[in-house]
Amino acid sequence: MNKYLPVDSQEPSAEIINFTASRLMQGAVIVFPTETVYGLGALVDKDMAQGAHELFDIKNRSTGIPVPVLVPDADALDIYGTEVPEYAHKLAKEFWPGPLTIVVKASDMIPREFTNIEDGSVGLRFPDNEVVRQLMLATGRPLYATSANTHGSPPPVSIDQLEPTIADAASVIIDGGPTDVRVSSTVVRCMGDKPEILREGPISEQNIMEAIS
Repeated sequence: MNKYLPVDSQEPSAEIINFTASRLMQGAVIVFPTETVYGLGALVDKDMAQGAHELFDIKNRSTGIPVPVLVPDADALDIYGTEVPEYAHKLAKEFWPGPLTIVVKASDMIPREFTNIEDGSVGLRFPDNEVVRQLMLATGRPLYATSANTHGSPPPVSIDQLEPTIADAASVIIDGGPTDVRVSSTVVRCMGDKPEILREGPISEQNIMEAIS
């Protein structure tokens, strides 16, 4: 099967999902669409970190600087996170699936080397994209996922914007057409008495504060 795989983002073919899932389970790194920007991802698997390490190498990023984790549902907040405050659950209920990354203390389901070296945190997001959801269902695992660009370059919102170095490094490239939101997700740290906005994206700080009030 060709490395470049065009799909309908709302109704991706089972053949493409199953093929890509099999590559992920072999430790491959892939490019795929989300509703925000295109992602570069690998499987979250405590017993097989090959893809995750390759992801860090491609991005020229050291471990201890965490890569967000895409999860298949809101229940995953308490599986891959621990000591999750109640207001974080409110945010997940309000904005998931969607362009919100919730940073919480990582549970032991996330290898320590892939969490924030300073506070043991990890960013979790339940994306509003059927391609990603189907891949997670097919593998039974969440995905380490970072924007599909090198440091300093803008994140791609279509395959046409994908840098050659990223395209060459990926085993599979899923082309779902232009993304819907076209802006990286809002990132909120939920490890204290109140949320801290680390990056404002499609969801504003006002939206966040209204959701927990």
